[in-house]
This record gives sequence, structure tokens and C-alpha cells, in this order.
Amino acid sequence: MFIWTEESAAFWADSAAYTKSYERLAQRAAAHLVPGGSLFEGGCGLGHLSLALARQGYAVTAMDTSPLPLRYLQEQAKGTPGLTVRQGDVFALARDEVFDYGVFCFFGGVRETLAWAKDHCKDELILFKKNWGTHRFTRDPGALRKFTYPLMVAELKALGVPFEAQVFDVDMGQPFRSLSDGVRFFRLYDPQGAMTEREVLSRLTETGNDAFPYYLPAVRPVGMICISSDDLRNIPLP
Repeated sequence: MFIWTEESAAFWADSAAYTKSYERLAQRAAAHLVPGGSLFEGGCGLGHLSLALARQGYAVTAMDTSPLPLRYLQEQAKGTPGLTVRQGDVFALARDEVFDYGVFCFFGGVRETLAWAKDHCKDELILFKKNWGTHRFTRDPGALRKFTYPLMVAELKALGVPFEAQVFDVDMGQPFRSLSDGVRFFRLYDPQGAMTEREVLSRLTETGNDAFPYYLPAVRPVGMICISSDDLRNIPLP
């Protein structure tokens, strides 16, 4: 499970602001939504996707178990109508809480999200999943072992759940305010690897941007899976 810290939150916030990656995901999701509907994002983290969707006119409820990223989201959400921020267990909502749409971005397994959608989603469930196979921020990338797009697609097919899917590239790179920040970043995600400054520098590009002079490129394929709630209601889940 990902553990939020002030440092990791600051890096994630810089990446989201620099790349506009969540705005691009919101645009993809909005193509499958009716304007003005109610929407729930589970495991929202810093809430950049929820913010982007709320700014498009959806009534968004963003929920996460960790209070730290939610404090950041509440600060960023000031002046944004239609966004409700809640702390709690996404999979323990009261049965009478129902939304038009559910969105889970890089969060949750197939069975738990499908079970959530059966109880809480009236129209459509949208899942964004990693379609790359290794960890991005380590010296020796290890394999991702769960919640990836190929694994999710295979499991949905095995369960007999109809779905629509597409894959597209998203810039999910990481900007740095200094080279020392880049070193700290890699040590945050790979403390055992202890990459040297020279090793970190070899992975970065110089931007010419005074605020963020260094950048870790990371254009990644993302899989989007769309599931109709009507289809889901007719399928028993184990």
C-alpha cells in the first residue's frame, strides 16, 4: 500500500501541475459521462482527477483513507463548486449512497471495484490502469504484479463482464526544482538502491525552466476500462 508523506505529496503535486496528466485523464473520462452527473472517485489521493472533473461541471465526491493528501485537496479545492472531500474506506460506503458514475484511477482490484459499482453506481464505472510492466523509479525496475491493465482485462473476460477499453499515452514525468531533489526522489522510492547523483543525472533531462530545471521523462501507456452498470448487475460475482 502506498504511504503518503509530505515529501511524496509535494513531488506528486509538482508532477500533476507540470504535466497536466490528470486533466488529460479527465478529458478521456468525460467522453463517457453525461454533463452534470454525480461522480465518485475512490482512492483519490491528492485529488487532481476529481478537481479536473469538478471543474467540468460534475458533482464529485472524492474519497481516500489517508488524511494527508485530502488536506492538500481541500486547500486546492477552495473556490471549486461541486466537490465534496471525504476521508474513509471506499469499500465501506452505506448501501444507500448511489452515484451516476464511479471512477477508480490506479486504485483497486477487479472484484472489489465491481462489487462497489453494483451497490453504488447507476450508470458507468471507469477504471484507469497502468499498462506498463515495471516500477518506474527504481535502479533495477521490478515487475508490477497486480492491478495492471492486462491483468484487469484478463480477469474481466474470465468473469464474463462486458466492457469497452482503450489504451493511450500520458505524460507522467516528474519535474525537479534541483538536482538534489532528484536524488531525494529516487531515494524516497528506492531507499535500498541508493542511486548516486551521477546515476540520477543520467536519467534526467535539462528543461531550461528556472522553476524546474530538471525533468524525469515518463510517457506511459494507460488503459481505460468502461463498464456499464446495467451489464454488471446481471453478472454474479464470486
